[in-house]
Amino acid sequence: MPGSHPRWPLLLLLLLGVGFENFWLWGEDWLLFGIPVNLAYHVGLCVVGAGLLAAVVRWGWPDDADD
Repeated sequence: MPGSHPRWPLLLLLLLGVGFENFWLWGEDWLLFGIPVNLAYHVGLCVVGAGLLAAVVRWGWPDDADD
């Protein structure tokens, strides 16, 4: 369909935003790889977010945006 944009980037970015609200780890103080579990969770989430944004730029960017 001309002029339509894929919806998967927005859906995945919204899902990633919901993932940042990690209420299930509140009050946890155990270590994972030598760092607090909440910090390890957010490090992993940032790596996933960077990969997701790279995928959006690579495959989700509209072809006519540079014109």
